[in-house]
This record gives sequence, C-alpha cells and structure tokens, in this order.
Amino acid sequence: MKKAIRFFAALLCAVQLMGMTAEASSVSDLQNQKEESQQKLDEVNDSISSLESSKSQTESEISELDSELVTLLADLDILEQDITNKEAEIAQAQEDYDAAKAQEESQYEAMKLRIQYMYEQGNTSYVEMLLQAQSITDFINQADFTQQVYEYDRQMLVAYQETKQQVAELQQQLEDEEEELLEIEANYKEQQASLESLLAEKRAQVENFDAQLAEAEEQAAALKAEIEETNSKIKKAQAEEAKKNETSSGSSSSESSSSSGSSSSGTSVSGGSGLGASIASYACQFVGNPYVYGGTSLTNGADCSGFTQAVYAHFGISIPRTSGGQASSGTTVSYADAQPGDIICYPGHVAIYLGGGRIVHASTPSTGIKYGNATYRTIKCVKRYY
Repeated sequence: MKKAIRFFAALLCAVQLMGMTAEASSVSDLQNQKEESQQKLDEVNDSISSLESSKSQTESEISELDSELVTLLADLDILEQDITNKEAEIAQAQEDYDAAKAQEESQYEAMKLRIQYMYEQGNTSYVEMLLQAQSITDFINQADFTQQVYEYDRQMLVAYQETKQQVAELQQQLEDEEEELLEIEANYKEQQASLESLLAEKRAQVENFDAQLAEAEEQAAALKAEIEETNSKIKKAQAEEAKKNETSSGSSSSESSSSSGSSSSGTSVSGGSGLGASIASYACQFVGNPYVYGGTSLTNGADCSGFTQAVYAHFGISIPRTSGGQASSGTTVSYADAQPGDIICYPGHVAIYLGGGRIVHASTPSTGIKYGNATYRTIKCVKRYY
C-alpha cells in the first residue's frame, strides 16, 4: 500500500515537472516570438523615420523649386513685356526710316528739276537775269539767291541722307536687342519646362512617400498589436506558472515552510550569481531614494538611465548615459534567459533585473526608486554588460 502511494506521488511530481517544463518552454517561445516582432517593429520604425526624413527633404526641395519657378516666371513676364516694347520701337523706327527715305527721294527729285531748269537753259539765263535786273545790286541779289537755292538743296539732301542712315542704324540696333531678348526668353522657357518637370517628379515622390508611410504605419500598428498580444500571453503563462509553483509549494511540509523563512516579495535577488547578482543586490540598497530628471546620484536622485549607469559604475563598468544608448549597446539576451543584473529596456526607459520577473528602477518623480514587475509594460530588449 505504501509502495503504491509512493508510486502515485512520484508520478504526480513527474507530471507537475513535465507541465512546468512545457510551460517554461511556452514562455520562452513567446518571449522569442515577441523579440522577433519587436525587432521587426524597430526595422519598420526605422523605415518610417527614413521615409519621413526623405519626404521632409523632398518637400524642402519642392519649396525651393517653387520659389525658383516663381522668380523665373516673374522675370519671364518682364522679359516678354520688354520684347513687346522692343517690337514697338522697331516698328516706329521702320516708320521713321520710311519717312526719311521718302523725304530724301522727294528732295532729290525737286533738286533735279531745279537743276534741269536752271542749267539746261545754258548761259543765257544769266544774260537774261542781267538785262532784266534794274541795277547791279538787283543782279547780284538774284545770283546770290540762285546760289542759296543750290546750297539749300545740297544741305537738305545731305540731312535726309544722314537721317535715313541714323534711323537705319537705330533699327539694326533695336533688332539686335530684340534678338538677344528672344534668346533669353527661349532659355527661360527651357528652364521653366525643366523646373515644372522636376516639380512634378518631386511631387510624385512625395505622394509615393505618403503611400509608403501609410503602408509602413499599418505594418507598425499590426506589429504593435502582435507584441501586445504576445505580452498578454506571456503574462498569462507566467501567472499560470506562478500558480503552479504556489500549488507545489503548498504540498511541502509546514515545518519546511516555517523554517525556510521568506523575504518581502520583489525585494530580494532571485537566482543568478557572481557579478550580475552583486549588481542587482547593490541596486536594491537605494530603493526609496528620489527620482531626479537628469540626475545620476544614487542618494540625492537619479533618472532611470542615471540610476543604472551609477550602479554599474560602482562595479567599474561603463555604460551609455541615456536609455536609448543603453538599449543600443551591450549584449542582447532574451527575456527568458535574463539574469539578475541585466538591464531591461523599454521604449524610453530602463531597469535592473532582479530575477523572478522583478525589477528595480528609478520610476517617476512621484515614486522615486522602487521595485516593480518586469512585464508591467512592453519590453523592447534585454542587455547584459558584464
């Protein structure tokens, strides 16, 4: 009978051990699954950050291109008005040229008629002028008048020729200036087309960034949900494990329980050995001390990363000052393999692991340095520096 009882007792213990092993394996698998999801989430967040940076840079480039295009279009409007004015000046110069040419031709024809009339008559014209004159003074006056007419004709003809030449030169100058303006206009329009094409390309890139960001944010949301679900499963598995441990402890003799003694839950280091356990035990000495943002004093106040840095410094171990730096350095271990003295890293926060699912950390200004549950929030990673 006693043998049968001992057999069933042994069988019951074996079943319990198998269940605990399976549960531990399940917790470890869940932790690994969560860490994989967290790693993917970090990669997606990095991708989102990179996309947002690229989008911001592209939007800045678009703003600069828009400003450049506005300036170019303003210059182009002025240029087109200058071309219009230049064309009007050329048209006026053409009219002036035509008028000067007509005057020259008219004066030339009139002069030819006078020369033909006065000189085709031969020398008799002067004889007649002498016979018809009332005095020598009258004759001289008539001769002077004839000479003045010749001189006037010559001066007018030269003047019209000079005017025509000046207008022709002005017209050529205006046409050269117009050609220059047209070349600039053509160049500006090429720049305009290039800028508009580049702007369209940049705006398409921004739209593409928006699409990629939307997709990445969806992925991030899905991964966050997956991590939260896995975290919930971990907590549930740990609770079941704790319940089974309590049941197992309850089956032991009352004498053993009373003689073993107990310490306050979460106030002692559970498991581990060596340097890690010493780090964890040392950190517990400062529970109750104040939280000070930016502080690194274990007695007068420290923030979360200042607390962990100061504890590690006591053992001659140098770690980064910020929580982000501490999460990015050291050796990564899974939560299932975490040991006392490891640093539990959360988004924007760090704590020192005590073992048994407990931590000590500089929490908030209102609570100071205190004990806590390691899974009270999403764990990003676990780092070891010893």
